[in-house]
Amino acid sequence: MAKVVGSLKHASAPLLTKSGAKSEARPIDPQDTKVEVTVDGKPEEKSVLEAVRKYCQALAAKKAAEEEAGVYAEVLRAFVGDVRTENAAQGDYQKTYRVVGDQYTEGKVKMQAQTDVTGADKFTRRKGVDLDAVRKRVGAASFDTVAEQEETITFNEAILKNRAERKELSKLLLEKFGVEGIKKYFVREAVWVTKDGMDKTQHTLAPEVKAILAECFQQAADSVKDVSQEI
Repeated sequence: MAKVVGSLKHASAPLLTKSGAKSEARPIDPQDTKVEVTVDGKPEEKSVLEAVRKYCQALAAKKAAEEEAGVYAEVLRAFVGDVRTENAAQGDYQKTYRVVGDQYTEGKVKMQAQTDVTGADKFTRRKGVDLDAVRKRVGAASFDTVAEQEETITFNEAILKNRAERKELSKLLLEKFGVEGIKKYFVREAVWVTKDGMDKTQHTLAPEVKAILAECFQQAADSVKDVSQEI
């Protein structure tokens, strides 16, 4: 677990948005504060000030790398797609192809570049296409060779978002199917959840109540978002 080393510094000036409005975020000036973290099994002290910069830089580098990788991925998909199509036309379909590249050095380790490109058995309906009209035009025999109707029953999303209507629906289903019937046709579960606002309320709980919270629930880690601005 990370441990703060040194005192925290709170900025006195309010934080303003670009429009000049007061931000909901409260600024903290870490100054020379450090946090002890475990790296490769060993404790290390890291500067909070440096962590802000390195985190933002790492995200920017990751985004740039993902964009570049996406370009090369398209190259590989196009190449393998042609090979797969050509071979499949001759009765030799292969789902996955391993494309071997050149060699390179990663640190002191020599590497062989290679990628597996795998076809996906997943198709989505194109927007704006009337499938019934297409089936009528091309004929059922041809159309049904490539597609079939899959019927599913789902609940109205608006009902699922309304607590009172969810309770009414649960009551109706229990009356209709009974507990055993519910078990057969539906997944029924009752779970405990923390009350709304517990992230704030937890700080006002009595010690014995706070101990129950800590024993039964794990609070999610704080989210971290890059909000760097041009200066």
